[in-house]
Amino acid sequence: MIEQLFDNAPCGYFSFFDDRSIFLTNETFCSLTGYTKEELAGKDVETVFTIATRIFFQTRIFFMLKMHGQAEEIFITLLAKDKQHLPVLLNAKRLAWQERQLTSCAFIVVPNRKKFEDELVAARKAAETALRENSELVKARTELEQYAAELDKQMQLVNNQNLELKQFSHVVTHNLKEPLRKIILYADRLHSEQPVHAGEKDIARIHKAAFQLKNVVDALQQYVWLTESAPAFSAVNLSDTLQAVLEQLRGERPELPLEIQSNHLPEIEGEAGQLQLLLYHLLHNAAKFKKGDIARVKITGTVVKRNTYREMENKYRYEDFLRLEIRDEGIGFDPAHKHSLFRLFQKLQYGEGRGIGLALCRIIVNNHHGSIEADGELNKFAVFTVWLPMKQAHV
Repeated sequence: MIEQLFDNAPCGYFSFFDDRSIFLTNETFCSLTGYTKEELAGKDVETVFTIATRIFFQTRIFFMLKMHGQAEEIFITLLAKDKQHLPVLLNAKRLAWQERQLTSCAFIVVPNRKKFEDELVAARKAAETALRENSELVKARTELEQYAAELDKQMQLVNNQNLELKQFSHVVTHNLKEPLRKIILYADRLHSEQPVHAGEKDIARIHKAAFQLKNVVDALQQYVWLTESAPAFSAVNLSDTLQAVLEQLRGERPELPLEIQSNHLPEIEGEAGQLQLLLYHLLHNAAKFKKGDIARVKITGTVVKRNTYREMENKYRYEDFLRLEIRDEGIGFDPAHKHSLFRLFQKLQYGEGRGIGLALCRIIVNNHHGSIEADGELNKFAVFTVWLPMKQAHV
């Protein structure tokens, strides 16, 4: 009865000695492999092993049994008499049997394990492919964002340059032509029959017109230099730059009464020469249009987050910007003119100056992918706010 239960157990059973000879099998094992008990008795156990199982047995299972005395849940493939492969899950244990060592093995057939493993491998490969594609997508998206940011900057430059070209056209057609017209007019008078004193007046007017023309040409040279030159960005300490500008102003006009109040200005990435020229014109402008005996100027620098996209709608990327505010208590200006202040040769007050300083400031700020704004009130104050990125984007 017990032998019948053993023979027909719902698991296969076989045992073998250390010389690998098969000692005992049950009917379940035989029915699965197609052998009879008599065919297997005394045969090498590797007879029912596939080549892969033989290698695995010789390199792993045999040593595992000798070291630990047992092995559990080992997946192997048995070889049936008809050469069919039989995937099984094996438990094995070494026992002492009549002064010999016997390995007793029980197993269950797991026909779907290979299928499950293949599905797991396929799923893992699919996940790895999806992850790789996702990584490539993220990389492509990052590159696209960088190109979009660069495109936005290029659009800013193009729009600014179009504006500069319009102003340049106006200068050529008006500011240059008017002094030349006067020079030609008064030169023609010198050749006509007029009293001597009238000729002297005409010479003075020609001299003045020529001087005006020289100023315009000098301003245009500086304007073209800033428009055409590619900035060489590097680390610029604005506090040191401010001190250099103050020394320059006092060296040019020692009598210029300029009182500066400033917090510590940070280091930013920019073009040193252009940033010095920017501060020079803003402070020179404040000193020139002072109210009273002393030009009092307050400079405040604050690092803030700002959207770098200005031309593209619904695009956002916030980076660190320096908000540089330069406020004076001078004669100010009508806020209705705050947008026209930065036009080339635009002057709101009569007197000295060429109307070029603030136009150059705007070009410098544009070259640094920033912006500049103006506000004020007549006879009270003027404030200029400059936005400059702390780091320049390198795409």
